[in-house]
Amino acid sequence: MNKNIPVIIGLLVFAGVISWSSFFRQYSQSDTVNIHVFPRVIGGWTSREIPISEGDQEILETKNAFSRIYRSGNDAQVMLFIVYSQNNRKVSHPPEVCYTGSGATILTENRINIDLGQPQGYLGVNRFVSELQGRKLITYYWFKVGDTFTPDYWKQQLLIALKTLSGQPASSAMIRLSAASDESENSKADQSIQNFTRLILSAVKQYLP
Repeated sequence: MNKNIPVIIGLLVFAGVISWSSFFRQYSQSDTVNIHVFPRVIGGWTSREIPISEGDQEILETKNAFSRIYRSGNDAQVMLFIVYSQNNRKVSHPPEVCYTGSGATILTENRINIDLGQPQGYLGVNRFVSELQGRKLITYYWFKVGDTFTPDYWKQQLLIALKTLSGQPASSAMIRLSAASDESENSKADQSIQNFTRLILSAVKQYLP
């Protein structure tokens, strides 16, 4: 379980365009979007909430985050964690750091494409396998900036900066899905995550504008 999420600040230099002090200011605006209304039942998958403590919310720098376990009728189970902000570009971070900070070991990591079918094409995501106290976990994640999905943290930060500079909405989110697995069940866990990803994409676009 993800307990500690450290703040990772990417420094992007735009010489001659904007000053350091103005670009790297601390945002304090409140979000007008509440992502907690994200559907708790999706396509036959039902969920239960995993509470996020006030301390973790302080680390996240937002209360606009939730963690839920979704279960399908055939007992497939996926944990969904989403953090979102309309104003604070620092809320969305790669989760590998907090996994290792919690004592987990990252066994493998790579990027893969999830086939969404025509006409959507593919969704690029980061995939890694972690282990903690003998329990293996497969995790997928990607970032959302406006209407754009990307697995690349630095591309996410650049998109936020460019949108901010041009006066466009620069909301950002990190979407993370995990499933418990062992060596003999990797393909089953991957399939559950990928099926659930295809199922929730339209809701992600709708409820995380």
